[in-house]
Amino acid sequence: MFSIYLDSKNKGFKTKLDKLLKYEDELNLKVIKNVSKILSDVKKYGDKAVIKYSEEFDRRTFKSVCDFSYTKNEIRQSTKKINKKVLKAMEFSYERILDFHSEFYIKSQRVNLNLNEEISRFQKPIEEILIYVPGGKASYPSTVLMATGPAKVAGVKKIYLTSPSIEGNVSHITLAAASIAGVDEVYSLGGAQALAAFAYGTETFPQVQKIIGPGNKYVTEAKRQLFGIVGIDLIAGPSELLIVGDETSNSTTIALDLMAQAEHDELASSILISSDIGLIEDVKEIIKKEIKNFSRKNIIRKALSTRGALIKVKSSKEALEIANKIVPEHIHLVTKDALELVRETIKAGIILVGEDSANGLSDYVLGPSHVLPTGKTARFSSPLSVEDFLVKSSFVNLKSSRKKSTYNELIDKALILAEAEGLSAHAKSLIKRRK
Repeated sequence: MFSIYLDSKNKGFKTKLDKLLKYEDELNLKVIKNVSKILSDVKKYGDKAVIKYSEEFDRRTFKSVCDFSYTKNEIRQSTKKINKKVLKAMEFSYERILDFHSEFYIKSQRVNLNLNEEISRFQKPIEEILIYVPGGKASYPSTVLMATGPAKVAGVKKIYLTSPSIEGNVSHITLAAASIAGVDEVYSLGGAQALAAFAYGTETFPQVQKIIGPGNKYVTEAKRQLFGIVGIDLIAGPSELLIVGDETSNSTTIALDLMAQAEHDELASSILISSDIGLIEDVKEIIKKEIKNFSRKNIIRKALSTRGALIKVKSSKEALEIANKIVPEHIHLVTKDALELVRETIKAGIILVGEDSANGLSDYVLGPSHVLPTGKTARFSSPLSVEDFLVKSSFVNLKSSRKKSTYNELIDKALILAEAEGLSAHAKSLIKRRK
């Protein structure tokens, strides 16, 4: 079932581990070329190119670009077309998302412009963003909520949402999530052409400053090529979960969590690292027994056989060393010494501690965004948050009259550095200001 089984005491462990770590979604030259052509065409031909590629890839026929958009009434009415329990659960989730991001924004991130300070900084929200929500294989209303929440807290003025639709409309549950989150406009447009339309702007589609959200390899490549023309949140790869367990861990919940992760996508990564061989064997047997009961069992099997791994280690310390080489999107510590491990440096998008801190909860209702860095990028990037929607500027308002000696010292030291760099115009501009 699992693609790889490793034991740290066996010969060749390091080589096999390196092979596991080298897995990556390699750049596909054909995808790069195709995406480049789509982006170029949309930039050059606007709406005409958007319609052309949407008809080709999504098997739809358009009378006009108006067929891509939903009216405000259609978005509002979507809330009446889904199960009330689902609606209430989404409202509950969104309230917690807003509360979480608001608390941290108010406590530690808000910067007020004080015109009386000579040197400071201030920040302002990005004005317009696009949230891209996958829709080809399944509906992801949770992503709508998780992406919109921090943007709303930051004060983004205009939020657009687009989601692909194959031979039909965006699902009612996605539209309902957009209504709950207060999204301004929704479009049924997917693929690289969707990102190009909003990055460049067309006769119909507005130009945004930032694009948020995951997608397939074409969407991911489009984000890569469009970065610099627009901002992006991150280059998202397949989802990842790494669990660290021991003899005290619950094998049933671990098995279920690994399968829950695997059902995301055929390339999702589910890894268990444990010092207890009994736990590893139990987990294997439970998965073998339970997998047939799940609606996405074929996807689970494919994911486990492609990117699933079981790793036997000598200790929790060694488990953490390996985990920090993998740098997963999610790490779940369910060992007896989990809290001690947290005191060490852990590289991951989100750190879950203890059996009760289920990954399934973090996906939906805890508050922190589930838009997380994947593919080892948690080494240098962070989960989606309010900061992703704020632009910061340094602020300078010097008055030499306040303290002439201090001002002249700044001039003198800057003058030395300007002359050392051979920038005579800089030097003269400083000399003219000496009091």
